Amino acid sequence: MRWAWVVAPSVLVGAVGALVHAFVPGGYVVFGLIAVALIGLDQLLTDLRRREEPDARPGWEFFAPPGLVAARAGRAFALAVTLVTAALLVTGDPVGWAVAAALATPSVLVGVQLSVRLAVGASVLRLSPDGVQVRGRRYPWERIEAVELNGDRTNPRLDLLVAGRRHPVTLRPAGVDASLLFLTDLLGYYQSHARLRGAIGDAAEAGRVHNLLLEARLAAGLHGGPRPILAAG
Repeated sequence: MRWAWVVAPSVLVGAVGALVHAFVPGGYVVFGLIAVALIGLDQLLTDLRRREEPDARPGWEFFAPPGLVAARAGRAFALAVTLVTAALLVTGDPVGWAVAAALATPSVLVGVQLSVRLAVGASVLRLSPDGVQVRGRRYPWERIEAVELNGDRTNPRLDLLVAGRRHPVTLRPAGVDASLLFLTDLLGYYQSHARLRGAIGDAAEAGRVHNLLLEARLAAGLHGGPRPILAAG
C-alpha cells in the first residue's frame, strides 16, 4: 500500500497531462492548475494522516514513518512529472524540454533518495552504549550537552545539543515514527545516567526504562517541557 503513495501522484499527473493534451491542445495553464491541486491534495491527506502522535514504544532504534516517506517521494516524482509535462505542452523545442528536465532533476533525486530509504528501512535514530546515531551520523554521549523538546504543540521538535555544533541536531514528528516526548525522556535519561549506558541494546533494559519513564511522566501529569523528565536510575 505504501508504494501506491509513491507511484499514484505521478500517474495521476501524467494522466491529466495526456487528457489536457488530447482535449485542450497547448493547455499548459489548465494542466498546471490541476497538477498543483493534486499535489496540494496529497499534502493535505499526508498532514491529516500524521496528526496523531505515535505511541511511546520501547526500543533502541526508531525509523521514519513509512507512509509519510512514501507520500513525500510521491510528491517529489509528481513535481518532476509536472515540470516535464508542462514543458511538452508549452513548446516543441528540445531546448525547452532539456531545461525542464534539468529543473526536474532535483525532485527526481529527492524521490529516489526517499524511495531507497523506504525500501531499505534505514533508522533515523539509534541508541548504543557509545552514543546516538541520527540519520546515519553518530554523536558520542560525551558530546551531548542537553536534550530539549522545543517548538509548540502543533510543530514540536526534539533538539539534541551537541558540543562543537552551532545548531542542534533536530528531529520532528514527520521524521520519526515515535513520540518525541518519550524520545526526549529516553535520550535525557541516558545522557544523565552514564553508568547505565552499557545496558543499551538489551531488550529487558528497553522494557525497564520504558516503564520507568512512562510512570515518571504519569506522576508529573504527562506535562511536556523543554527538559527530559527526572527519573532515578
